[in-house]
Amino acid sequence: MKKYAVLTICCFIFIFSGCKTFEPEKHSSSPVSLPRQFSIKKSSGESVDKLPLFKGHTELKKLINEALKNNYDLKILKARIAKAEAAVKKKNAALLPDLRFSFGGKKQQVRAQKSHDSGGTSSNSHSWDSSLNSLYTPDVWGKKKAGIKAEQLDIEAVAKDLENSKLELKSTLTKIWIDIIASRNKRDILKSQIEKNRSLLKLQKLRFLNGKANALDVSQQAEALAKTNSLSPLLEKQEQVLLNNFVFLSGKTNADTIEIKTRQLPEFIPLPEVGIPIDILENRPDIKAAQLRLHSSRWDISAAKRDLLPTFNLTAQALFSSGRLDLLFYNWLTALSGSFTSSLFDGGLKKAEIERAKAAAEELLNVYAKTIAKAVQEVEDTLITIEKQSEYIKLLEIELESTRMALRDARIQYLNGQRSYLSYLVAWTGIESLERQLIGEQAEYLKLRVDLHNVLGLEFKL
Repeated sequence: MKKYAVLTICCFIFIFSGCKTFEPEKHSSSPVSLPRQFSIKKSSGESVDKLPLFKGHTELKKLINEALKNNYDLKILKARIAKAEAAVKKKNAALLPDLRFSFGGKKQQVRAQKSHDSGGTSSNSHSWDSSLNSLYTPDVWGKKKAGIKAEQLDIEAVAKDLENSKLELKSTLTKIWIDIIASRNKRDILKSQIEKNRSLLKLQKLRFLNGKANALDVSQQAEALAKTNSLSPLLEKQEQVLLNNFVFLSGKTNADTIEIKTRQLPEFIPLPEVGIPIDILENRPDIKAAQLRLHSSRWDISAAKRDLLPTFNLTAQALFSSGRLDLLFYNWLTALSGSFTSSLFDGGLKKAEIERAKAAAEELLNVYAKTIAKAVQEVEDTLITIEKQSEYIKLLEIELESTRMALRDARIQYLNGQRSYLSYLVAWTGIESLERQLIGEQAEYLKLRVDLHNVLGLEFKL
């Protein structure tokens, strides 16, 4: 008896320690070496998560909040999460015993007659049957729980995908909003330039009639007006396409439901403190999602290893049968059985599944590493682009001011007959182009500031 007791204890120790044996290893460190700091550290001293992106723009905030509720992609991800959570609930329910009940009755009537002339006899009988059945496969080695754990981590990863999609949607809508305002600013500038060109054309015609300008001066000014006019449809098209995209991302189909009244671009904001590279491991949802999928794949390996061990089955059954309903539960039969099954030969199927799971985990490890490395690159690219874009805008402003000075000189020399009208027209056309270009570059800078929050994985304040 002592020998059997020792064997029983050993079996229980082996069974209940089996789950720990196959648990996946935990790796908390980053699979790639991160730099200590980003290459550009110029900042206003304020933390990027505390400094508002734009001040006082309640219009944009309202539009973004509506889009977060109605965007189709976000709704799809939410439904996907709900579906996956329901699937996990089903698998958790499968860990418990399955108990089924059945009940039925039968009435039988028999009539017998020996000849055509004899009277027949009839007999009636009743029978009632009921049963309870239960089939239970204990998850002794934790294979099912490991699979459930893997699916739960996948759900968490999709939740991070949802968080990342919200960040991307907010940044995309903000950049479209900036582009719409910039397009309107360009149209306003273009409208003013067209009026100016019309006035100059009238003036040149008048000067021509008075003998102070030649036909070439008039035709050159007419050409300048035609070129300026031709830009209007392009800017109108650009604004409408941007608005249509904004409407779609907001989960709507009618452009009239979106109202953007802002006419001026937001003010420039000083570059905030962006932190250190290791912060993005905690802040960026796409990195967290890649990490969760890596952990999930390791639980898949654990489940595949546990599948090599025997499977235990327990079956319980209770049968009730009687000719009378009130005596049904007095006549019964019960049975309890247990068994375990194990594969003796499967052609290497289960071992191949382990190898497949390991290869999948290796793939996801490299995806995780690539996501981190890509995130660092995106932050570095955005920082250097912001710095150079700021420098470029300052140089454009200097160029614009220089061109205005050249325009004044060219006008004086033309009126004094020292130069042709073409030199004045070239300077004026250059100013027109630079004014529109400057609006576009300022909008580009603001969009880069939006990108900075996005690549750092941080919510921006409005």
